[in-house]
Amino acid sequence: MGAWIRDHYMTLDPRTLGVFRLVLGFLVTADLVRHWKEARWFYSNEGVLTNHYHLFRPSSGFNFSIYHAFSSLPEVHLVFALAFICNVLFWVGWRTRLFSILSFISVTSLDNRLVMVENGGYVVENLLVGWAMFMPLGQRFSLDALLRSFRERKEKGPADLNERVHPAWETKPFVSLVGLITIINIATVYYFNVVNKSGAIWRRGDTVHYVLHLDRMVTGLAVFFREIMPLWMTRVVSWSVLVVEAMILMLILAPYGRRITRPLAMFLMTCLHGSFGIMMRLGPFSWFMIAWSFLFPQPVHWEILERFWVRKSRAWTVVYDRRSPLAFFLCRLLVRLDLAERFSFAESAEDDAHPPLLAARDPRGGDTLSDRAALREIVRSLPAGRVFWPLLQLATLGLVGPLFDLVSRRRDAAARFFGLTGAPRDREAPSEPSPVRARARRWLGFGREALLGWLLVCAVSQAINENKSVPQVLKHQQPRIMQATVGYPRMYQGWGMFAPNPISDDGSLTVDAYTIDGRRIDPFTGAPPDLDLTDARGLGLNQIWQDYFNRIRLDRNKAFRQGLREYLQRWHHETGRPEDELVAFDVYWVRDQCPPPGQDKPYKNETIALLTYRKPGYKPPPGKPAIPPEPKVESAGN
Repeated sequence: MGAWIRDHYMTLDPRTLGVFRLVLGFLVTADLVRHWKEARWFYSNEGVLTNHYHLFRPSSGFNFSIYHAFSSLPEVHLVFALAFICNVLFWVGWRTRLFSILSFISVTSLDNRLVMVENGGYVVENLLVGWAMFMPLGQRFSLDALLRSFRERKEKGPADLNERVHPAWETKPFVSLVGLITIINIATVYYFNVVNKSGAIWRRGDTVHYVLHLDRMVTGLAVFFREIMPLWMTRVVSWSVLVVEAMILMLILAPYGRRITRPLAMFLMTCLHGSFGIMMRLGPFSWFMIAWSFLFPQPVHWEILERFWVRKSRAWTVVYDRRSPLAFFLCRLLVRLDLAERFSFAESAEDDAHPPLLAARDPRGGDTLSDRAALREIVRSLPAGRVFWPLLQLATLGLVGPLFDLVSRRRDAAARFFGLTGAPRDREAPSEPSPVRARARRWLGFGREALLGWLLVCAVSQAINENKSVPQVLKHQQPRIMQATVGYPRMYQGWGMFAPNPISDDGSLTVDAYTIDGRRIDPFTGAPPDLDLTDARGLGLNQIWQDYFNRIRLDRNKAFRQGLREYLQRWHHETGRPEDELVAFDVYWVRDQCPPPGQDKPYKNETIALLTYRKPGYKPPPGKPAIPPEPKVESAGN
């Protein structure tokens, strides 16, 4: 039984792990940039949530964030820049283990600094980056793998280039408890996302109708569809969501037929969460759920892809300048990138005084291309090269060809710059690890699996306690060490988006403010305050702002309104205009009810005052209207 579980759920292909790292690294880097754009307002002391106040009154227990140590805006930019470097190095796979850990600290610190806007997407991101620390993500498609290959195999001529060698570590499967944990975890997400959706609105099929009318969340595309989709279609889509989530659960867990079930699960997850991502501003949830599916490919899928690349890519003989160390190095690099083995290599003729740096010759006796034309065809013949070449052109603004020509003309200087002028050394056989190092590696492996076992126990306990559909008799008091294990990295297990029913009321924050020169303005929009949401067609708020507005109105976050008050009082310092000083403001939670099924007009618009301010001793100048009296502050929810 143990061998069966190991073979079906605990074994991961190194190529799958390499692609997973590329996807995950891109997403954590993009999500960091998304937060970096809001650094002023949410991470520095110039915004609405200062770090010293958050340390004094943390948003949650077990709260740790490296961002708490940085206060001024330049300091915050510095820590974001350092985190960006860590994420990029994890993405490209340099010192992968180290930077996977540092990226995990960065990701969880972002969440812990801004718990107020956390949603299920942040938790999915924490979980994925957390499990990724236990995987050898740099074994393939990484700088680590490339540098290791260069160290272990030192080609000296075309015969060595044409002798393809595949070290055992390139294809060695990774067997670990983390493979089983990631499958169980993603299955848990879908299981509870199905069973927790037990409300009447889901049963009637009206969920999509209500969701499309949440103006604070929807994108312009969702507004377009809600205006053209008939009611029967929204109901079909609502029921389809439950069916697809249940199908994904079964496909993920299916032990047999994985050649079909795993790609089908990836396809359905991409369609489902891609639709969520382009229709709603949910933060990282949709994209990291899609990233999770990149752990599904099996060795058979890589074999299919390899056969596909062989059929679709063109074979070339790469002819390099025999006198140029730079040209030979580029060929060594191509050997490692040519996974489908479409290239053979040859030296330029001895009597050719001025050969091109690289040339591409058709082995069937066709034309020979040189310089930038050769580069283009060589790149396009690599796996995924037809996609990569346009991206390379875009990234270099179309200058990749001229740059290659420049390097080709100055090849000797380029070789000296990169230190490629030394004579090639003899091939070095990889050394075996010493007995002490081998024993240390085994003990580290045991420690890794033991830690994973503990995290699995904590995750199961957390799933039982957090999900409402679990019988009460199974719920229990967690030991404090278990709470800390889950709480510090915020690796929670409560799942059920829009469960048991979707939200049927909408709302946002509006500031009704008066400037010292008599204008009435909402500082967050720069326009007059809008106290009526019934005519809205999407509010255009990103996930951070719309969740901040939604959470600051809750009574449990009342203490954090002080930061909002102070920000508004110094708003004229933010704009640099003395005439923007706010002499009075009222912060309202403006809400309405989503239209009932079959209708498209929200109703029951109301305003609830959360925060008020009047500048002491202020009197309007002659000819300016008086400031209205302060409204009564009320509760907008718990």
